[in-house]
Amino acid sequence: MRAVLMVVSLLWGLAATSVQAEEPLTCGSSSTEGFSNIQIETSDITLHERLFELVFHAPSLQRLDHPQTDLIRIYCLRDVVVAIRQDLRHPRQTGWVQVNFWVTDVGSIHQTLQSAVRDSALAGLSDADRDKVVRLRMKPGVTRGNRKVDRLEVYGPEGFLIGFDQPQ
Repeated sequence: MRAVLMVVSLLWGLAATSVQAEEPLTCGSSSTEGFSNIQIETSDITLHERLFELVFHAPSLQRLDHPQTDLIRIYCLRDVVVAIRQDLRHPRQTGWVQVNFWVTDVGSIHQTLQSAVRDSALAGLSDADRDKVVRLRMKPGVTRGNRKVDRLEVYGPEGFLIGFDQPQ
């Protein structure tokens, strides 16, 4: 019986993989036109995994490991599909990537993320090692466009930044 369940699970996983390969991954809005996703490259995918899983608690949509080629992790962050790829043959640092969100309560998001860091395995790391994964910076009264906002900047690995702006 156990062997049958394992085979069924394996076949189900293969079927799910083939379906996912044919249909684009989505999260949040079900619109079929317009913005699809963000893909970033990294030289160390584990830092991004820690950020998205331990700090943002972002749902994982897919994990792909192509031995000796690349590693891919796909997450849903605030209704945006974020694909992270590490090329194993030619690793590249992320560089500068900034994603911004308008929010209604930036203070609540700040507290939630501070708690997530404090309550995760990141809390046991040295400040320098933790800063490689995530740094939070609250900036009240910043000018964005033609208005003032309270802004939370979440610095991730290798120049990756997520900004949360709350209009004043």
